[in-house]
Amino acid sequence: MCFFKKWRQKRKAKKMQDQSVHKETESKEDKYTAEDERIDLKEKIDDIKKEDDNTDAPEEETVEKLKIRPFSKPKVSNQEPEWPKKEEKKEEVNESKTHHKKVSEDSGSRKYTGKYEVYPEANAYKFRLKASNGEVLAASFRYSTEKGAQSGIATFKKNVEEGQFTIVTDKNGYSQFRLFNASGARVIISGEVYQTVQKVESAIESVKNFYHTDKIEVLEELPKSEVREEAIVFEPVDEIGNGKYEIFNEEDAYFVRLKASNAQVLFVSQGYASKASAKNGLKTIKKAIEDKNFTVEKDKQDRFQFHLHSSNGQLILTGESYPVKNNCISAAHSVLKFGLKAPVVEL
Repeated sequence: MCFFKKWRQKRKAKKMQDQSVHKETESKEDKYTAEDERIDLKEKIDDIKKEDDNTDAPEEETVEKLKIRPFSKPKVSNQEPEWPKKEEKKEEVNESKTHHKKVSEDSGSRKYTGKYEVYPEANAYKFRLKASNGEVLAASFRYSTEKGAQSGIATFKKNVEEGQFTIVTDKNGYSQFRLFNASGARVIISGEVYQTVQKVESAIESVKNFYHTDKIEVLEELPKSEVREEAIVFEPVDEIGNGKYEIFNEEDAYFVRLKASNAQVLFVSQGYASKASAKNGLKTIKKAIEDKNFTVEKDKQDRFQFHLHSSNGQLILTGESYPVKNNCISAAHSVLKFGLKAPVVEL
């Protein structure tokens, strides 16, 4: 403020000197305003600098000073950046998932650890497939030697892969599967008997899960509680001819069935591709009946079926299921009674 007061006093003194000539003073004043303004402004700045030099006020930072002001050094940390750790963690998680998946797959493969058992029964040798929980999934037909039963396991495995599973239901509503070879001409094995078709389908899947096992145990004998099949010893039977064989076509296959004199169905054969092959099959059936190659077997439902075998132990046919063993044996006697002299009817 002091600077402006002095400056005004100087201007006033100059004006008083030029009052004699009003026009010239006015012109000079206008000329001063236009020409000397820059000079006055410079003087003003110089005076301000002088006053600032005489003051004890702290020195202000100029732009130039700020430019050379040292910056603080960044803090240094020994820790690694976070993102690599996150990435490593992600990889560890993925690796863990992969390991878990592998363990699951391995455990899945270990889940189906069944076994085969070769054992003597009913004056022959057989094998059976067991699940890991000990459940019997399927039992083979008869073999004359232990070695033959073990060879039968390889045949069974091959036909699980290449053969045909069929489900049959008897007149009492009980069902079981039968495994045929690829051509459908030979029964390889019969499954257990179940009350519903759905349970039979589940049993087929179980066979497919466990059949590939290489574990085979040879038993010297079966526990008495596990003996399920025995040969039938026949009493003398009078052969009569008032029953009948029927050859019929169903679902593009030909079958043979034997009926007693009261029209009771005693058995139904496997399917044949043609009527001629069904007739040839009937000859084989009659020969096995004549040789009395019958056995009776109890299934897991405590029902009984008779089986008719060829001379080499191959299953030819299976009879109906019965709740009482004696009734099943009686049905086998009826087959022997009517089966040798019954006439053949083609339907």
